[in-house]
Amino acid sequence: MELLKRCCKIPANSILESVIALTIISVCLYIAISIYAAVFTPRTSAKFYNTQNKINELFYQMQLESDSLLYENDNPALEIEEEVVQPGIKKIEIHYKDSTNFKIEKEFYIQTDEE
Repeated sequence: MELLKRCCKIPANSILESVIALTIISVCLYIAISIYAAVFTPRTSAKFYNTQNKINELFYQMQLESDSLLYENDNPALEIEEEVVQPGIKKIEIHYKDSTNFKIEKEFYIQTDEE
């Protein structure tokens, strides 16, 4: 035992401090990576918001001039369904698939003059 103490003159405090420091660093890295993973999801990407804006644009075009969407019907990634829910209320469903095959479905309800 005496021989071991003479050969290894490393103070125990430095080893203990190193282990504690590495533990703190690894916990901080874990927290940082989990926050990064939670923030940068597909639903927070610019592509997702671009697709949402495209759907809203199609809906407003449909309200202004429904025949202005005739050129959009050639697009296989776009499906527009109209359904009368009640007299005077129409439900419009827009299904749009973007270039990353992310499918977004949105429903709009509009009031019509038809009774």
